[in-house]
Amino acid sequence: MVVPEALVYGLVLLSALAHAAWNAVVKHSTDAFLQLAMIRSVGLLTGLLLASQLPLPEAESLGFLLGGACCQYAYFFLLTRSYRALDYSTAYPIARGVTPLLVTGAALFFLDESLRPLQLTGVLLVSCGILALLLKDRRVSGTGILLSLATGIAIAGYTTLGAAGVRTVSHPLSFVAWLEILSGAGILLSVLLTQPVQGFAFARANILRGSTSGVIASGGFAVALWATSVMPVAAVAATRESSILFASVISVCVLKERLSVRRWIAALIIFTGIGALALA
Repeated sequence: MVVPEALVYGLVLLSALAHAAWNAVVKHSTDAFLQLAMIRSVGLLTGLLLASQLPLPEAESLGFLLGGACCQYAYFFLLTRSYRALDYSTAYPIARGVTPLLVTGAALFFLDESLRPLQLTGVLLVSCGILALLLKDRRVSGTGILLSLATGIAIAGYTTLGAAGVRTVSHPLSFVAWLEILSGAGILLSVLLTQPVQGFAFARANILRGSTSGVIASGGFAVALWATSVMPVAAVAATRESSILFASVISVCVLKERLSVRRWIAALIIFTGIGALALA
């Protein structure tokens, strides 16, 4: 079945909203790592449920699964530490802002993808708009910036490997399920080995928020990874990184931060880029 591109982009935008939402939950949790572990535990359960109903991924996807899981472990580690060093409205744009350009380069060299001129324009506009959001934060922690940049590199890694892997299997959801299983099992094991008592106590106290965030995170990731099987990965990544717009709205409406004129201009640039991608 051929899926209209406009529908794919719409679903990826919903995925972007989901990503901004669960990241905000992690950032403003009393323990970011344990909150993230709860979210990934839901992903683990979701993956097990899906895997029980689908055939195993083809053998050639194993390397992509393991590589993608390792990049996700690095992402989880770097994400929680960048949130310790910087506030949400700074760390999030840095990490997500560098991703579209990195993914575009990786897709060009490793996936043999090429973008149409309007798609390339859209990717560049989205990237420039997201990075423009950082102009208000020139005096921030250098360590925090490096951690956030490294987070973006990890995102590009698992996005590219996931896109390559999902194209090697006959059932894309099977690949998604096993990637969720591997990434969820790894972080849950780390909690059980290092702080089991604190982990169980945190889970009991935050069961509703953790499970809801986990469902949102797993659903959003599955949509984004599926989209890379039917669309150029660079275009999907650029559209998903519009999550920074939703993060800005969350920071204003929920966290009561001020949205400057510069941020409105950056938002307009991003929307223009998304429009270019949708029309390409």
